[in-house]
Amino acid sequence: LLLCAHLDTVSPGKGISPVIEEGGAVIRSRGDTILGADDKCGVSAILEALQTLQEEGMPHRPVEVLFTICEEIGLLGSRHADYSRLRSRQALVLDSGRVEEIINGAPSIAGLHVEVLGKSAHAAVEPELGVHALNTAAAVVARIPCGRVDEDTVVNTANFMSPGRMNIIPDRAAFDVGIRSFKEDKLQAKIKEVEQLLGDVCGQTGARYTLEVNQGYGALHVPEDTPLVTGLKDCCRRLGMEPRTTQIFGGSDASWLFSNGIDAVNIGAGMHKVHSTGEFLSVEEMERAVRLLLEMLRP
Repeated sequence: LLLCAHLDTVSPGKGISPVIEEGGAVIRSRGDTILGADDKCGVSAILEALQTLQEEGMPHRPVEVLFTICEEIGLLGSRHADYSRLRSRQALVLDSGRVEEIINGAPSIAGLHVEVLGKSAHAAVEPELGVHALNTAAAVVARIPCGRVDEDTVVNTANFMSPGRMNIIPDRAAFDVGIRSFKEDKLQAKIKEVEQLLGDVCGQTGARYTLEVNQGYGALHVPEDTPLVTGLKDCCRRLGMEPRTTQIFGGSDASWLFSNGIDAVNIGAGMHKVHSTGEFLSVEEMERAVRLLLEMLRP
């Protein structure tokens, strides 16, 4: 069994001063930084489980540990891990909130970088000689549906840029499009829609474009009848928890583990309101996560 958590956190993360409340039951941020429970509580739960195995001499199934870096900026650690060094075919990623929630589904992801190329000209003296890259790009962005476009797919546009001077028609503009979908065919269809839209609008304005498609991880789908999920549910019930499976649009290291042939699910370790200065950690939930790991590691 592979146990995985990531070492990096998000901003603002300098000068973290944890506040312990409710008789030690809750640890929260002081309010001016994150707490960093994402994913320090996952790391801590794994280390506590391993230390317990050693101190108590508990028999256990073979266990491997993968602590990743650069998870928050695109799952880069798990993407570039050396999978030839791992023997496990099952993995638990501790990077969520509630322990009994088993995340066994996550989407494919693609990032599109678009550059629109026009022609500069003096905006007052000879505007008819220019090709307005900014207006062209804006027209494209305005026609890209964003948000939850269907039950399987979300789309977002970001990083719109067109630096220049106010009296010069801009000859360059750029923006990014992020697409996530639980269905690979829908993901590819959205990529083609964006390219078709670029072609249509640029054809009308006379601009040109470049499109760079960065395909990320594939969809995570670990069926409920796999030994990992059924075994995890059994362990939860033995500990008095009521497990449930779910899928989320967010990414985790589980996606890259699964893409490399390892059945991987994401489970909670007690973190809440992550990526905010209101972040807090339930000590009781983290302790339950440790007990669940120990139960899963029984031979």
